[in-house]
Amino acid sequence: MASTNMKVGTKLGLGFGAVIVMLIIIAVISIMNMKKLSGEVDDMVNDKFPKTVWANNVINQINVIARAMRNTLIMKDKDAVQKELTRINDSRKVILENFDKLEKTILSEGGKVMLKKALDARAKYVGSQDQFLKLSSEGKQAEATDYLLTETRKLQNEYIAAVNELIEYQSKLMTDSGKQASDAVSSAMTIIIVIGLIALVVGIVVGFLITR
Repeated sequence: MASTNMKVGTKLGLGFGAVIVMLIIIAVISIMNMKKLSGEVDDMVNDKFPKTVWANNVINQINVIARAMRNTLIMKDKDAVQKELTRINDSRKVILENFDKLEKTILSEGGKVMLKKALDARAKYVGSQDQFLKLSSEGKQAEATDYLLTETRKLQNEYIAAVNELIEYQSKLMTDSGKQASDAVSSAMTIIIVIGLIALVVGIVVGFLITR
């Protein structure tokens, strides 16, 4: 009876007011999820992805050093050998620059553990490089070659494996962020559809009551 006695204008006001409230809710949910999605994308592009790039740069320079050490055994020209030694020093600097970036930006406990493992492996590998270069500079080519193919190569493989673990860890974080963003979008779409349907039903009901 109350709805029957209610004026048409009041019915319209309540009905469309309810619809407007639901539309506002839809807009708020959309904006909040867009901000969350934007944050996830920004985190992947400006934080997690660069870390994988820096770690891959380290591996690239490790390979440069490995080739340079091998070349010092092959080359006979002193100037050419010196160029290879310079390449080793340059690559070491690039590696340190990339590790410095990683140390400043890796904040998760898991990431710090992986980074420390890579740095420890690097320290051992650099020590083996120095020993190889010492043997080579002393003219002990046979000993240097044997050391390079056994101890240095073993430590190099351990070093690369440690850096690869760091890359895999950061890649997993990117995958997880992508999944979270996808789940947030899916959840928001479900809520928006439900509220939209409710708004549609309310509009139909209000229209029906007014026509009666």
